[in-house]
This record gives sequence, structure tokens and C-alpha cells, in this order.
Amino acid sequence: MKIRNLVFEGMTVNPNPPQLRSLIPGLADSALVRWCVYGLMAFPIVDYTLRTPWLHPLGLAWDKIVLGILFVYALVRYLSGYRLPPFRWYRYAAWFILYGLGLMFAGLSSPLVAIQGYRIDVYYIVYTLLIPFVVTPRDVPKLLHIGAAVAILIAVSAVYQYILGVPNPPGWADVGEHIRTRVFTVLKSPNELGSYMALTTPLLVGMFLAEQDKWRRRLYLLGIPFAVATLLFTYTRAAWVSFALALLVVAVLFERRLLIGLVVLAVLVYFIPPIHHRIADLLSPVYWIKSAQAGRIYRWIVAYDQMASNPLLGVGVGRFGGAVASQYLGVIYSDNYYMKTLAETGLVGLTLFVTMHFAMLREVFVRSIRGIHGRQRYILIGGFTGLIAVLIHNSMENVFEYAPMAIAYFMYATLYLIWSGPHGLGNASDARGRKEAKMDAAVEKSS
Repeated sequence: MKIRNLVFEGMTVNPNPPQLRSLIPGLADSALVRWCVYGLMAFPIVDYTLRTPWLHPLGLAWDKIVLGILFVYALVRYLSGYRLPPFRWYRYAAWFILYGLGLMFAGLSSPLVAIQGYRIDVYYIVYTLLIPFVVTPRDVPKLLHIGAAVAILIAVSAVYQYILGVPNPPGWADVGEHIRTRVFTVLKSPNELGSYMALTTPLLVGMFLAEQDKWRRRLYLLGIPFAVATLLFTYTRAAWVSFALALLVVAVLFERRLLIGLVVLAVLVYFIPPIHHRIADLLSPVYWIKSAQAGRIYRWIVAYDQMASNPLLGVGVGRFGGAVASQYLGVIYSDNYYMKTLAETGLVGLTLFVTMHFAMLREVFVRSIRGIHGRQRYILIGGFTGLIAVLIHNSMENVFEYAPMAIAYFMYATLYLIWSGPHGLGNASDARGRKEAKMDAAVEKSS
């Protein structure tokens, strides 16, 4: 009891919440935890800032410190008797984490490679297991507003970068290709920035459609074209294709009349000269021949060959296709996170990994979209679209190896599930739920 009280005192817990506040503790009860979660929502900007030369040591440690604080807070709440109905996808995440742990111990003949390879695979999943202990449904709207504001800031800076024509390394453009610049901003890579915009742009659209505050609505309306422009100015074909396929899937699921608009929009974008050139190259037979010789297709074949040496268990975590294998073993990138997972963890690992994400998407769809009605549904549909885009993009890039993208993907998915839970939007179908929603809105407005 003394230890528990000491931890809560260090976190400045408010023992007397306002009368309208739900009995379930949330971010309002701990300033330290609240700012940790805010930092995660603004991860690209915070991480970029803290990794500048004079702050680099803090940049290397800050996310670990945040994870430790969240773990202590979650543990204290668990020991205090607080329980959450576990999300169904957690069971698949647990199997994947345990399976990867076994492979890590099996590969300890090269401890640094094994530990680092395992860390990249599961590190940001762990955050999602802790977030429901510190974030409640009434906290989610504010966190989504923060995430949207961060996305808009990044998009504005990217457009400004495009106007300036910031120079790029030679390898960022195809041979004979002439483009003004490929924007990257705080994410440091046009590929990762493209994935981030594919994740957040549909969310911005959903928040614009759902927002009732006129100033925030105007902000989101202004931010959407910046986000779309940023996605285009990355000149990342994988992000374009992923975004388009995600929109196609969502249009088929929810509103097939949007298919006509999507076709018209695709045709218009296709005839913008730089974009036309990038797409035309992608459709060229020469591109596919070169890809099979030394490009993505070649890398995927090599990954398959690695798996073939041990089909069930793979070659071991950290040993092929990713940043760890490239840094410590000089192995090529797979440019496909699923092929990397297949090579390193075998058919068993890939099955667990894909099942985990499919279960997450299914739960977001069932709990957060199909079971929710009203304007907030637009936000959840937009968020669902972004999650699909990221998963598709991982079939063409190692998106999950990049910290800002991994934390953003898992963070947003977890927030959607929390928001649509029994104490959130899922409770708004009856009169009591609607009354609580109005009371929470009044508290948020007065704060």
C-alpha cells in the first residue's frame, strides 16, 4: 500500500475529480502520464526534436522512459483492482510475443542480433497493452485532436519543403527522372512520410465530417488539402497504391457510390506530369524486369529462399530483411515486412503476425464501426481506412521498422477500440449513454 501511494503521489494524481467526471480514472488523474501520452501522439515531432545533436542522448532514451512510466502506472492500477475486458486481438498479440521470445532465446548465440531483432518486432505492441490502463473513452477525442493537429503541422511543413525545393539524395529518384523534390520533413524519409499521410489523411476527413465546433472544423478543412498534397509530394508509389486500395476497400464496404468519385480522382491525379511519370514507370515491363533482377521482387525471392531453409521457424529474429540484419550482418532489406517476418520467423511466425493484425482490424470494424452510429462513425471509418493503408504499405516497405509509424499505427488502433468500448461510444446507443456523452462534452468544453 505504501509503495502504491508513493507512486501515485509522484504522478500528481488528483484525488478529487470534478463531479461530472466518470468514475473510471483517466489522463486527468496524472499530469505525468498525461504528458507521456501526449508525447506518444506527437511522436514524430518529439522524437525528431530530441534526436538533434545536443539532445541526442535524451532522444535515445525518452520512449523507454515513457514506456517505464506507463508500465508502473498500469501495474499500480492493476494491483488496485482495476480490470479491463481484454480486446480479442490481444490473445493473438500474446502468442506472437511469446513465439518471438522463444526465437530470441534460440538465437542467443548472437545475443545483440537476437535481442534487437525481437525488440523491433514487439516493442511498440507492448505500448498498446498498457494504453487501456491509462486512457479512457473520454480522453480519446482530445488525443485524436492532438494527433490531427500533429498531422496538419507535418503536412504544412512538407508543402513548405516542396516550395523550397529541398535537395534530395541521388538515390531517391529513378534514373532519368526529374522531380522537384521528395518531401520528408521530421520523418526523414519520403516513404515513411507517405505512409504517415496515408494513415492520417482519412482520419482528418472523418474528423472534419464529424466535428461540430466551427473553428476545429475549419482547421481540418484547411488541413486536408495539405495532407493530400504531402502524400503526393512524397512521390512514394507504394504509399499511393496503398492509400488507393484502402479507399477502394472502404468504399466497397460502406458506400459503393464513392467508387465513381475515386475513379474520377485517380484519372485526374494520373495526368499530373510528375505523378504520371512515376505511375507509368511502375506499369512499364522494364520496371518489373529490373525489379526481378535487383529490386523488390528479387528481395522477396531471397527472403523466400531464406525461409525455405527452415520453413516453420525461419532463420531467427534479426537475421534477415530488416535494419538489424542490415546493420550487424550486412544483409539486404526485404522491402516487405511480411517477407521479412516470413524469413525470420517462418510460416508459424507469419501466420501469427497476420492473424494478429487481421483480428485487430476485424475488432475495429465490428466494435468501432458496425456497432456505432452518429457523426463519430465518420472518424472511425477514416481511422479504419488509414489502418488498412498502413498494412498494405507494409507489403512494399518495412513500415513497421520505423518507430513513428509503428507507434502511430498501434496507438490509433487502440484509441479507436477504447473509444468504442462499453464506457464510450458503445454505451451511447441508450439514453444513459447519450446523457453521459453530453456531460463529458460539457466537461471538455469547460476545461
